[in-house]
Amino acid sequence: MKPNLLKLLTYSFILFFNPINAQEVWHESFSVPEKGVWGNGDGTGINSDFSGITKWALDFNQVTLENEDDYAKTVTTSGGRFECCDINGEVIWRSEIIDISQYKDVSIQLEANETGSSTNEEQKYLKAFYILDKSEEQAFETNGDNRGNWGQVVTEQNGLNGDELQIVVYMNNHYSSNKIILDEVIVSGEERNPVIINPGDIVLNEVLFNPVADGDDYVEIYNNSEKEIPLNKLYLASRDNNMELTQVYALTSEKQKLLPREYLALTKDTLGVFPWFNIACPECFLQMELFPSFNNDEDCVVLLNNELEIIDEFYYYEKMHSPIFYDREGIALERISFSQPTNDVANWHSASTPSGYGTPGYQNSQFMNEEAQKVSVTFQPEAFSPNNDGYNDSYSIDLSMDKPGYICNILVFDSSGRRLCKLADNAVLGTKEQIVWNGEDESGNRLSTGPYIVMVEVFNTDGTVERFKDGVVLTDRFE
Repeated sequence: MKPNLLKLLTYSFILFFNPINAQEVWHESFSVPEKGVWGNGDGTGINSDFSGITKWALDFNQVTLENEDDYAKTVTTSGGRFECCDINGEVIWRSEIIDISQYKDVSIQLEANETGSSTNEEQKYLKAFYILDKSEEQAFETNGDNRGNWGQVVTEQNGLNGDELQIVVYMNNHYSSNKIILDEVIVSGEERNPVIINPGDIVLNEVLFNPVADGDDYVEIYNNSEKEIPLNKLYLASRDNNMELTQVYALTSEKQKLLPREYLALTKDTLGVFPWFNIACPECFLQMELFPSFNNDEDCVVLLNNELEIIDEFYYYEKMHSPIFYDREGIALERISFSQPTNDVANWHSASTPSGYGTPGYQNSQFMNEEAQKVSVTFQPEAFSPNNDGYNDSYSIDLSMDKPGYICNILVFDSSGRRLCKLADNAVLGTKEQIVWNGEDESGNRLSTGPYIVMVEVFNTDGTVERFKDGVVLTDRFE
C-alpha cells in the first residue's frame, strides 16, 4: 500500500470516531520529515532541527542519544509520523496552545503505535495528557497510558469545554529494535454558533475548464449572502459518467472566511492562471491542495457544504461559448446574473475580449446591469494630449450594453478618410467596457496633432447593428 494512501485511510479511521457534527479545530500529521533530535555518531552530543515547526515543541533534556540511529523525530513512513528509537530517556512532545473558545464538547484523538517485542513498561511507553485553560495536566480517558507491547491504539479524550487547550505526550523507548510512534493528532469540536450554508448562499460564478497549454483550470465562487462563510466548510467536486459525485475535495483546512459580496477564485496553482489573465485581486485566489479535473468538452462543477449537500451546481459544455470563438482554449465562461438560475444556458457567456477572456477574483465582464435598457457609447475627451502630463493623456470609448453577446469594431481615420488603426477587431464585448486610444497607429507610430474620426460598430448574432461616430483632436505630439 502506498504511504500516502495508508495515511489517508488512517486519518479517515480516526475521524470515524468523531461526533457527526464535529469540525476540525487543529491537526498535526507530521508531514515535514527530519524534525526533532538524533545522535551525532560519536556519542558526544545531540543534533536537532526544528526549523519551520510552529505547531509543536519537544523537550529532550532527559535523553541520551549515542549514535545516528538513535532519534526522536519526524519520519516519512506512512506519509509522516513522529518516532522514538533508542532514546535512552523520556522526551516530552507539546502542542502549541490551541484556541477552542468557539467550540464545545471538544475531542482529542491521536494514534499511539509501537513496534518490536519489548514488554518493559518502565522504558517503553507513550502517555497522553491535556491541559485545559492552564490547569493541571489530565490524562486521556481512553488509552491514555500505553506501556510495553501494546501494538496500535487510538488515544482519545472527549467532552472538553473551555478557551485554551494544550496536548502533552510523554514518550520513552530504550531499545534500538523497537519504536514508539505518535501519529495524526486531531482536535475537533462542535461550533458554538455554527454558520449554516444553504443553497444560494454561495454561487458558482465563472469557470475556466479549457486552459491554455501549461495553464490550469479555475472556478470562481461568489458569496451571495450576508453571512461570513467559513471556507473549510466547502467542497468542490465533479460528476462521473453515471452522474455520481466524484473528486470531492475540501477547499481548505484553514480557518478562512469569504465575506458577503466577495469573489474567490479556486485553482490548483496560481502559476497556471496569473500569466494569462489580468489579475486585479491576487489575494482573491485560493490554491487547493487537491483540485478536480474538469473535462474540456463538458462536465459538472459541484459546490457542497460540510454536510455534503449541494450548494450550487453548473453543467457546462463547450458550445456554450460565443460562436465567434473558433478556438475556445483559455476563455472562461462567466455568469451573467446572480438572480437567474445557475443552469440557465442564457445566464452564461464567454468572457469578453477586452477583459483578457477571464476575470478571476473580481466582477465578471458579462455581469448584467438589470437597469440597462439600450446600447450606449460615450466618447471623452473632445481633445487629448498623450504627453504623460497627467491631464487628458488618452482618449476613451465607454460602451454599455443592454445584454451580453455584442461584438465590436472600432476604427480611427484621419481627416482625409484614411484608416490609421483598428482599436477593436471583432472583439467580444462585456456588458460594460472601456477601450482606450493612446494616439498611435496600428504599427505603434506616434501620430501628428490634428483632428481624427472614430467609428464604432456594435452588432450581435441576432442581427442587431448599431453605429456611433465621434471626432477628437490630438493636441500635443509625443516628445
